[in-house]
Amino acid sequence: MQKLGLITSLLLMNVATAHADAQVLFGRLASTPVQQFNQQIRQASTTRQTWVNDYREVALRFVGHSDIPSRIQAQQLDNDLVLSVALDGNKSDMLYILTLFRSNNLWQMKQAEMGWRCQGESTFTPVPCPWGQG
Repeated sequence: MQKLGLITSLLLMNVATAHADAQVLFGRLASTPVQQFNQQIRQASTTRQTWVNDYREVALRFVGHSDIPSRIQAQQLDNDLVLSVALDGNKSDMLYILTLFRSNNLWQMKQAEMGWRCQGESTFTPVPCPWGQG
């Protein structure tokens, strides 16, 4: 678990470095349930949908914001793949840290965390932005 925390920190630093703002700070992120999404992956596999084999497609489907520009960075950690998915909105930004693993030739989600950075703020928090800032 300490390794996962270290990788998450490194991914967050990479996102911060890649972002154009002067200095980006990260607060706590909110955990998000993944069991229902893993069930969707298994169901999609039975109908031979190819997105279940591409970790980028799995991440984008989980995030569910195909209309917002996004950046995905991946880092292998033992048998897991840790992804940071940054979404740049008009009034707020979102960040997802997703941990995936392979099971029966499918990507499955082990853990998901998300955070928001509201307009005018410098940190990501586990609390969504007020209405009208999303």
